[in-house]
Amino acid sequence: MIPTKKISLTLLEYADPLINELEADYTQSDLEGVLQLATCIWNACVLDQWHNTTENVELLRGQVSIAENSIPTVVVEAMIQRKKQDFGGDPRAITNECVVVKNGEYVVRAEARIDLQNIPAKGGRAN
Repeated sequence: MIPTKKISLTLLEYADPLINELEADYTQSDLEGVLQLATCIWNACVLDQWHNTTENVELLRGQVSIAENSIPTVVVEAMIQRKKQDFGGDPRAITNECVVVKNGEYVVRAEARIDLQNIPAKGGRAN
C-alpha cells in the first residue's frame, strides 16, 4: 500500500533527528543539506527494497567511510535503522527535495517516485 501522507512531510519526519542537531539559527542552506543527506540515505534503503538487495546501503556505507569531513558513520547507521524500523513500509523514493522561503518561513518541497513493478495490482500481488 502506498502511503497517502505527502512525501515532503514524511521527509521532514524522517529527518527530524538531523534537523534537531542544527543550530537554532540554521539557514535555508543548512536545512537543504540535512534534507539532502536524509534523502540520500532514504533512497538507498528504498532502492534496496525495490531490488531485494543491500547493494545501495553498502555503497553508501563505503562512501561515508572514505569521505573526508563526512557525517559520522554512527549517524548514517542510525538513519538507516530509522528508515527500516519507523518508515519501512513506505516504498516511495524521494526526488527534487528543496527548501524555499515563503512568507518568511521555510517550505519543504519534494516529489515521490514509485517502482510500479513492485506495487500490488488491485486485488492481486506484484509481479
